[in-house]
Order: sequence, then C-alpha cells, then structure tokens
Amino acid sequence: MTGGGGPLPGFVPASELVAAKGEGFHTGPDVPGVYLFRSARGEVIYVGKSRHLRRRVLDHLRAKIEKDGSILAQSASVEFVPTVSEREALLLEASLVKQYQPRMNTLLKDDKSYPYIAVTVDERYPRVLLVRRPRRGSGSLLFGPYTSAREARSVQKLLSETFQIRQCVRLPKDACLYYHLNLCTAPCIGAVTDDAYHGQVDRAIRVLRGEGPGLRAEVDGEMRSAAGRELFERAAVLRDALSGLSALTERQHVLGPGEGRTDVVAIAYPTDPSVLRVAVGLVSVANGEVIGTEPHLLEMPADDAPDAGEVLRQFLTQYYGNRLARPSRIYVQGARPDGIEETVDWLEGDLGVRVSFRPTGRLASQARLAERLARAHVDSVAGRPVTREVLLALQSLLGLPTIPNRIEGVDISILQGSHAVGSVVVFERGRPAKAEYRRFRIRTVEGMNDFAMIREVVARRYARRLAEEEILPDLLLIDGGAGQLAAAGDALASLGLSDRIASAGLAKRLEEVYLPDRREPLHPNPNAPAMLLLRAVRDESHRFAITYHRTRRRMALRSSAEEARA
Repeated sequence: MTGGGGPLPGFVPASELVAAKGEGFHTGPDVPGVYLFRSARGEVIYVGKSRHLRRRVLDHLRAKIEKDGSILAQSASVEFVPTVSEREALLLEASLVKQYQPRMNTLLKDDKSYPYIAVTVDERYPRVLLVRRPRRGSGSLLFGPYTSAREARSVQKLLSETFQIRQCVRLPKDACLYYHLNLCTAPCIGAVTDDAYHGQVDRAIRVLRGEGPGLRAEVDGEMRSAAGRELFERAAVLRDALSGLSALTERQHVLGPGEGRTDVVAIAYPTDPSVLRVAVGLVSVANGEVIGTEPHLLEMPADDAPDAGEVLRQFLTQYYGNRLARPSRIYVQGARPDGIEETVDWLEGDLGVRVSFRPTGRLASQARLAERLARAHVDSVAGRPVTREVLLALQSLLGLPTIPNRIEGVDISILQGSHAVGSVVVFERGRPAKAEYRRFRIRTVEGMNDFAMIREVVARRYARRLAEEEILPDLLLIDGGAGQLAAAGDALASLGLSDRIASAGLAKRLEEVYLPDRREPLHPNPNAPAMLLLRAVRDESHRFAITYHRTRRRMALRSSAEEARA
C-alpha cells in the first residue's frame, strides 16, 4: 500500500539529514524550549531546557568545561522543541528525560526524579498522594510530572483539604483531627457513604485533568454556605482553594491507564526561498504524557514543491506502513487537505488507526507543540544563498528570457491621501541588497491614485538608471494586480524598456501572479521556492515603503507641533 500517487519522497529524521550534511549544530530560535543533542545514530545524548534556546546552545558550543565538551564530542546534531513558556519547557524536559534516559543528563547521575500526584483509585477510599517513582501497574491514576516537590505537595494538600479526602495511611477506628477540622468526611467511621466519598475523589480528579474552572462555581457556593453556617475555618479553606484552582488550570496531563499512545502531526513549509525542505513534526503522547518528539525533513525540488495533501499522504504512508508498534489514533494539525482520503481509509481500515484533523481540547496544545517543532527545524537552515535551481524555477514559472539574478520590487504607501511614498528594493541572486534600496516622495499625483503613483516611481527610477548607465533588473515585481502592473508597463514603454525589463505583479490576497501578456493570473503553489522568493521581494518592498511613510508622518507631526508652539 502506497497511498496512491507517485513514488515516496525521502522523508528522514531531521537528526540523520543534518548530521549527514554537516548541519548538526544550528543555534536555534531565541524562545523558551527544550533542546536534544543526538549522536550520529540518532541516539539522544543530552536533554536540556532553556528560557532562550539560541543562547543556551551557543553556551554549549563555546563551553570549555569537560561536561559540555563530552556532550559535543558524542553528538552530531542538536534538535529544538520550542514551547510557549519556560514552565512548559521544564515539564517537557522532565518527560523526555524519563523517556530517553540520556546518559549525559545530570538528573540521572544524581538519581533525582520528578514528583507526581497519584490518586489511589484501587483503594476502597482513595487518597491523593505525592510519589517520586510511580509504578505504571500500580492501579493509581498519575498526574505530572511536577517541576518541584513544593509545587506537588501544595497541590496534594489543596485537593485533599478542599474535597475532604482522607490523608491517613490506614483507616483508624475513631475519627481523627482532620474530621473535627472539617478537612475529611471520615469514611473510617461511616460518616459518609461510599458513593458520596467517591464523588469527592472524582472532583479532585477533574481538577487534575484541567477542569478546575468548571468547579470554581461549586467551590464558591460551598464557601458561602459554610460562612452562612458559621463554619469559618471551612470557609477559609475553600477561599484559599479558589486561588489554588486558578493556578492549576494551566498544567495537568493525566497519565492514567487505558489511554494508549496517540501521535500528533504537523507540517511546516519554509518561509525562506533558500530552504528546499518541508518539515513534519511528530509528537508522541502515551497516557497523556509526551514520550517523544521526532522532526522529519523532506528535501524538495526547486521547481515542484508538493502540496500539503501530498506531503501528509507520503509521510503517513512511509512512516506507519512498516511499523509494528502503531498509535491508536493520529491527530493532524490543521484542516483536512485534498487528496488524503485513500490514505486515511488505509490507516483506519487496514491498520486500525483512527485519523482526526484539527484536534481540540488538551490535544490542541500538543498539536501546537508539533507545529512549533516542525517550524523550528525547517527554519533552522534559513539564511543561505538562494540556489541557482530556485532562480531557474522562477524563470520557468514566469517565462522569463533570462535567469532573474537581479529582481527589483516596487510598492506604494499612502494613508488618507497624504504623505504618499514609493519604495524600490533590490534582490541579487535571491538575497536582499539593502545598500541599493531607494525611497521616493510622490511629486506629481494628488489623492489616492495608486496606479499613477506606481507609474511615477517606475518612470523616475529607470529614467535615472538609463541616464547613469546603471544595470537594469532582470525582473521588476510590482506589489499589486493587473491595474498596478499595467501602470508600471506604461512607464517602461515610455522609456523604451518594455523589451529590456520583464515585469510581473503579485497580489496579496490570493497570491496571484499577473503577467503583461496574460489575461488571467497564474495560481502557483504559494509554498513553492520560486513563489517564496517572489513573496520575499514583495513583502520587503512593502515593509520598506511603510517604514518610510511612517517616518514622513512623524516628521510632519513634529513640524506641526513646533509651528503651534511658535
């Protein structure tokens, strides 16, 4: 089974590809997250976390101390898993260290383990406990890991006292002090029925599963009721519980039995035309806990970028086709792409793996993690010179007579008919040549006539280039559609340059490409490397024009203020 449609592309784990090509030690994004040093065989050597991934990895690369030197000596690549916050990075690090058990982690050398919260549902009257080394087959529900024992103890105390859950190891024959302080309902003496007690435990489990906000109204009602009955100690406990429930809502991943393994997948295309790769981020979740992160990369041709449906189809077929251990379910970030139906039918019908798109709830955060994982790896190789293959692909797409080694982009910026400006940016062999950027004040056009402004900028720009015998562009890119492109064409024709400078327009809304000799626009794959280059030129000309326009407005406001003071 191939899933239909052509040969499989070469999806490989990111660590293998970057190690083979000598790209192993990228500095990474400057965001919170986790980083993994891997050996040439893909084995995880070390897992670390940082508030600033880029800075921390640079510290490793520059370090002289023996520990870091040993890590680098055994590593061939480094991978990044960006997170939303430093707290999330701490939790993810804990999960990945436990899963991979990397030999260079000091946590293993110190025999330190992260604490968990256990709910002993296998007991007649369950308790809420703090545990260091949970046993999967114990029959307890496990929540965590927590980043500190203090945090875990505060959660254990909060839940036990708020929901009046027993805290004794063995049931006493008589009610203890916790009962007299209204911190336990005393199942030991039959002061509460079994069903009522299990209802208390279920409420604690709901909080640990992230349903604290839904219980706030109940706790608030109980607090007011206790105060009305003059049970002020109990009311104070519930008052403190309300603030504690708020702190718990941002974290809790249940590790209970029976959930099985789930994989979450996301695709990231490059934003830089020099990156001829597509990334797939895979996050594996078992019993609610992240047990693995695997970025995969596909090298794509410059002139034939696969669409999202093709990428997903090929990855799912290649990755899961020959694996003995498969997840029970796969969640894919984003909408269901076209062309994926046969592959989904194969996964669900032949392999028994359910496939869902746009995950919600707790799994939505894991989907965003997979997306950040893919994005970090496809962007980590950005900043290289655009290859000749990309320029040849652009030449083929637009039907240009020569390779577009020099591209100039034009845009206009105006607000309410005032301070209109134009910009010209220059890209040489696919990279910005900022020393050659130019700005224009619109001189001859009044009001909001965008077409006339483009005509003025193009005419002034290339009249001067002709007079000074300067090099002309291989491609002139206009930010806009058919009308803007026609205005630029009129200016080029008036200078006799229609046959010497090829031109095109790129409209923002649908990323349509307009050409002078075509009535209908082109609709190429917006993620193709040639289109990424056009979009980079268009976006840079827009940014440069907006920056100049804002500068002029500030200068005008300052001048008006000075005149008013005078």
